[in-house]
Amino acid sequence: MMTLKGKMQINNIIEAKQSSQIHSAEEIKFFIENLNTFSQEEITQWLKAVKANGLTDKETSTLTLAMADSGEVIDWGNLEPTLDKHSTGGIGDKITLLFVPLIAACGINIPKLSGRSLGITGGTIDKLESIPGFRTNLSIDEIKEQVSKIGLAISGASINLAPADKKLYAIRDVTGTVDSIPLIASSIMSKKLACGASNIILDVKCGSGAFMKSLHDAKLLALEMVKIGKSNNKKVRAVISNMSEPLGYKIGNLLEIEEVLEVLSGKEVSDLVEITLCLAKEAITMIGGSESEEKLKDILLGGKALSKFKLMVKVQGGNLSTGFPKAKHIEVLKSNQDGYIQNIDALVLGEAVFELGAGRKTVLENIDHAVGIVLFKKHGDKVSKNEALLEIYSKSKEDADKAKDKILSGIVFGQNQPTKLKLIHEVIG
Repeated sequence: MMTLKGKMQINNIIEAKQSSQIHSAEEIKFFIENLNTFSQEEITQWLKAVKANGLTDKETSTLTLAMADSGEVIDWGNLEPTLDKHSTGGIGDKITLLFVPLIAACGINIPKLSGRSLGITGGTIDKLESIPGFRTNLSIDEIKEQVSKIGLAISGASINLAPADKKLYAIRDVTGTVDSIPLIASSIMSKKLACGASNIILDVKCGSGAFMKSLHDAKLLALEMVKIGKSNNKKVRAVISNMSEPLGYKIGNLLEIEEVLEVLSGKEVSDLVEITLCLAKEAITMIGGSESEEKLKDILLGGKALSKFKLMVKVQGGNLSTGFPKAKHIEVLKSNQDGYIQNIDALVLGEAVFELGAGRKTVLENIDHAVGIVLFKKHGDKVSKNEALLEIYSKSKEDADKAKDKILSGIVFGQNQPTKLKLIHEVIG
């Protein structure tokens, strides 16, 4: 129960930010340490004041560290230097599942704590759970032991990481205060600081299928996160990448695991390879190493990264040899016109796959791992009328039929071949 003094303090903090005053470090720490004693209305008033008036770099860094310190902070000890990666999310984004084994094959320890899907954005843990038997609930001790032996592990963040962020985010989600750069940056980076790695590489997406729709906003977010990391003694670098079109040709949990295995077995899917190699090269340079893009590409496509991935799957109880269950209904969608594909809207296709059952509205909802979309054509490809554009993997013909019009609404045709998509916009840090 909050004391009268505490009530006066929270009111003063709210009023200070409503008046655009700068919080002291003590005020921010008081706010986070006593978060559970405040009402939702009081927290909402502060969040709205922050959205309206912003936070300084120092305030944002202090808030981030306070949220990280609100729960367990992992110490990787003799596994350092460790590397962590974060993506702000996208459609068909299976980059983590390529990046982690590539980095491990380069001799760098990468203990990766990942999340589940929420809304249209896919989650790495859901994708891995498409593999029969794969364990995603490793304890920190199990992760440390596994990484010490094989250099990599990917698990769900089941421990008490940044609980203050979880509370703030739940309130932001229902009060219109999600889209504040300092609040987004502190939310992401509080979890990264709690995860404990000494080096952090960020994949900040921009475009229709990303949280940040514009390059301008993506750059502001990337700059803020890099500053937070550096002010908390982490090496941090951010790559701003394109999420206007789905990544790769397969969208959906199980389908994306299949595409990961295809790439690791030597299939050069150009957008996946380019972004993965860029992130890997920047990460290795940040740590102080040096690898040519040619060497990294050989490790990614030539079997070394595949060996690491298969070893991780085996150690975590997964079985790649039993085959994957297929969707109950698979249907080809044909083009209704001739022309070149000008755009495949990542947001629209993400929504379509979500409606097929691949995503969840709440963290407790079950998902269908087998549903999704397999593209045959992408940006710049020439298509003839009645030519196969893609396949829909669904629970029923009825679901596939519902998805068709939505999918077609997200594909724009033209008579001239468009210029190549720019995948990497900028590197910051």
